[in-house]
Amino acid sequence: MRDDAPELPLQETEMDDRAAERTLTEVLPGHQPPTATPFGRAARDFLYGEVWSRPGLGRRDRRWVTLTCVAAADAPQPIEDHVHAALASGDIGLEAMLEFVLHFAVYCGWPKASHLEGAIARQWD
Repeated sequence: MRDDAPELPLQETEMDDRAAERTLTEVLPGHQPPTATPFGRAARDFLYGEVWSRPGLGRRDRRWVTLTCVAAADAPQPIEDHVHAALASGDIGLEAMLEFVLHFAVYCGWPKASHLEGAIARQWD
């Protein structure tokens, strides 16, 4: 924190933390990044408290964007986490997810799409 930056009252910070936790729980049920590290706190506070809770895109649209990004990055655990959350929440159905894999393969490559489809198969079983 900058020396000249005003400190937030504890109560406001706690409310922000609760809002971020609530969004995180809605987006990735059962997944809690460690908040004991700066990265973990940033994931909770910025990613879920600020980005996922913004107006302008609904949760389903954000899921599509996120799935595309984690699959393009070939990030194994985030792919598993977000595929599970999308299917389990009902935000994205199996047929739409499988069609997404085909479309993704054309633009990002068959090997990455194969990994994504494997994650879908593991989550759907």
